[in-house]
Amino acid sequence: MNGNIKKLSVLVGVPVMALFIMVGMASAHLPFHYYIKGVYKVTGFSSCDPASPGIMEAEYTFRYNGTGSIKGEGRTISASGPSYSTATAEFTYTVTEGGRIEFQYPSPPFGPGGLKVDFGGDGTIDVTMDGGPSHGVISPDGNTITISCGPPVFLNVIDPHDGTILAGPVWCVTTLSGMRIR
Repeated sequence: MNGNIKKLSVLVGVPVMALFIMVGMASAHLPFHYYIKGVYKVTGFSSCDPASPGIMEAEYTFRYNGTGSIKGEGRTISASGPSYSTATAEFTYTVTEGGRIEFQYPSPPFGPGGLKVDFGGDGTIDVTMDGGPSHGVISPDGNTITISCGPPVFLNVIDPHDGTILAGPVWCVTTLSGMRIR
């Protein structure tokens, strides 16, 4: 009887081990994504006009479902003097195993989307851009983050109702770094 149990365990064990190996090999080629939960304060350089370099301070909120939001303030200076703006956006994101983040901004008519910019901070949305900073890196411990446009990107001013391009494209460059605050 003892010999039969050994034979049965070999007959059952080998296929089970083969199944684990096959699943492991198949999943090795699937993209790995994980999600962030938290609020990050960032600051850095942001400009869509080389004649008016500026700084930006923003708060990025990430949710576990792959969505997030940004609220930020920008300050620039040019020959005509200083200016102030606020920016808000909803986005989706993915994070790869190496901590690289990619952002997408759903744009009309597929969602509320885009980066909404209010010049002067009076509550009026002056322009809606069809995107925003699209790349980033998060530290392995999840406490520090860098967000950028990646290479300079073309952004268009869009109609938030139907997605038609109203102006552009403009070149934008953004590089922000910061830390988790909650």
